[in-house]
Amino acid sequence: MNAPRCRRFVARVVLPLVLAVAGLCPASGQSAEPPPSTWPQPYTVQQDNAAGRLSLATPYYLVEHDLRKGGAISRIRLTHGQAENLLAAPMAMRLQDDQGVTFTDLGDSAPRVEHRRNGLAEIVTVEARLLDPQGRASGVRVKTVFEYRWGYVRIRRELERSADPFRAREVTPIVTVLSPRLTRYGYREGTTEDEGAPPFAFGSNRWGALGVEQSAKPALDIPHVPRSMLFADPGVEGFEWFLGSDLAAWDLQLTGRRGQGRCLLTPKASPAGWALSVSVLQSAGSAVALPGLCRLDWCLGLPILEGHARAPWLHTSFNRNRGEWVPPDQIRRWAESGIQTVHCHNDGDYYDDGLFWRDGAYPPYPDMDRFDAVLEGCRRAGIRTATYFSNKELHPTTREFQAHGLEWGRMNRKGDLQHNMFRAQSEFGAQMCLRSGWGTCLRTSIDRVLKNHPLDGVYYDWNVALLCCNPLHEGKTAGTAAAGHWDMDELIEFMEWTRQRVGPRGIVIVHNTTTPMFATENFADYVVANEWGYGTWGDKAPALEDLPLEWSLVGARARGVISYGQIDDKASRRLHRVFALEALVSGVTPWPASPEAIELSALLHPLGPIAACRFADWRSPAVQLEGASCAAAVYSRPGRSYVLVANLDAAAREIPCTIRPDRLPHPLATVTHATRLTATRPSGESTGAATPPRELDAKQLTATGLRLAVPGDGAVVIELR
Repeated sequence: MNAPRCRRFVARVVLPLVLAVAGLCPASGQSAEPPPSTWPQPYTVQQDNAAGRLSLATPYYLVEHDLRKGGAISRIRLTHGQAENLLAAPMAMRLQDDQGVTFTDLGDSAPRVEHRRNGLAEIVTVEARLLDPQGRASGVRVKTVFEYRWGYVRIRRELERSADPFRAREVTPIVTVLSPRLTRYGYREGTTEDEGAPPFAFGSNRWGALGVEQSAKPALDIPHVPRSMLFADPGVEGFEWFLGSDLAAWDLQLTGRRGQGRCLLTPKASPAGWALSVSVLQSAGSAVALPGLCRLDWCLGLPILEGHARAPWLHTSFNRNRGEWVPPDQIRRWAESGIQTVHCHNDGDYYDDGLFWRDGAYPPYPDMDRFDAVLEGCRRAGIRTATYFSNKELHPTTREFQAHGLEWGRMNRKGDLQHNMFRAQSEFGAQMCLRSGWGTCLRTSIDRVLKNHPLDGVYYDWNVALLCCNPLHEGKTAGTAAAGHWDMDELIEFMEWTRQRVGPRGIVIVHNTTTPMFATENFADYVVANEWGYGTWGDKAPALEDLPLEWSLVGARARGVISYGQIDDKASRRLHRVFALEALVSGVTPWPASPEAIELSALLHPLGPIAACRFADWRSPAVQLEGASCAAAVYSRPGRSYVLVANLDAAAREIPCTIRPDRLPHPLATVTHATRLTATRPSGESTGAATPPRELDAKQLTATGLRLAVPGDGAVVIELR
């Protein structure tokens, strides 16, 4: 069968069959329910030779290659974002020889480009020459393979020189200019024990802001290539890049010495934006002879923005609790309060009875029938369930650890394993690395639990790639020195497997505090964040503009922000209320759902189907408030919008408010009615204490503004028509 006919056969026969098995393709005559954005879908590929453009698109994003500029990625656009292009310049390759002459692939106007399909993945191979400004060849060719997968692009760049030697002062596989709309960034450092980093450092993101006040100097200039970088227009959109598992290729391949590269993020006037360059070699002194072949792997991650608002995610958890399992009346109260999901979380010996879910062990309890009874009760009440798994921990009491702990374990330079202690005599587990047999063991453990219990999905803790120096994971023998790696490739593959395992309608909850990541979160329904790393709320809450980027990130997934640990144990209960209010105007929810979050969620019940709206958080230009300690958020759909105005002061007050109908997510040409709504319970009943609906002066509200009476530590919702 020739290639075109084969592709048609796959599209018409094989793909529908796969989707039907997955529950995504209806029987003949039935209407199709679109797959959720967490479920991988085919790309649309278009090549326009006249325009010199190759485009790869999903319903959620578009990536374009410029075929007249080395085949480089020249455009990244998110369907439900705001920027036409998150790049102000193509993502190029740059090379400098020992004479200071600079070569780039952008000079090749006729690169060799091939495209093929492998399942749902689209593979684009580009071979380009590296040319100087006068069009002279360097004698080095660059071959780049772009593997387009769901929510990310896996990239392999190979430099191959001719028979002639080439001495380089600079090798920079990533050069671009970021859109000026991307005003916040984070990066995970590339340092190790060799540079004084703690042996088992978690590698939390270091966060920074890009703004006018920093325009005179670089925002970032470091000699070690970061393991990942994330760029965002907060609450709106962004993208990321991150290294593959083989870190030695970036750290040691060219010189055998660490710290010989450079990551530079600096302002640029033309084109306007932030110039980003990531170099594996940056030498002001002696040049380095390039090997015959140099290979580097990295990925681009693109957040899957659905373009609609979400109702607050109300979640709680349970555990065995000394055998006092969750009773039916508690499940009923959960359902009545609006709880949507729960998970079993019992990873430590909290009650000193020796009965807890040891990571990797099964069964965890002698009374698993009562565990199942809780799950069945939740299902009858309409609450979806998951259970806890740690992607990095394996308990030392398990047979698997005793047989393979040293083989699979995450090690430091000395060959030590890291043990996560709960108390002096109680352990959560020893840290493992997914770049080993642990990945298969973990899958087996998860599959066993899902087969044997009526769960809807999984909750993953430690859902993060970590540096490891176990030589066995690099194909070396025990006791030899490891070059250093992390399990990033394996983490992505694990998330792909997870989505396939739970199915398109199953639930995946991931916890990745201080290390948010678009590529992994794309496969998740819910994300848990902000457990630690951002200080403690003591006597007051931080201003909204001082909240960490991770708080809401770019709004691509339903997000729970942890309040325990962030709010001081001695703080007043009022601070929990303010926490819930700041979450509400940010489009996120306290996690687990606090009484304050449940109460405030009643404000949104009168809006009807939240997913029919677009959401704009407290940064929206559509609402102008006067005074401090107040904020607004917008839920907007064609012909109707809802503005939520929050008072972050303890005392009730009047807040001057002006609404710009033309700047709403769904602009309104005119506003003839403005109504202050009443909060209701999920059943639609009034909460009892709420102010009755009241008509407001729509003309004044959208012209000179109105003073809105808002209760202390409370909020009101205005409907505009």
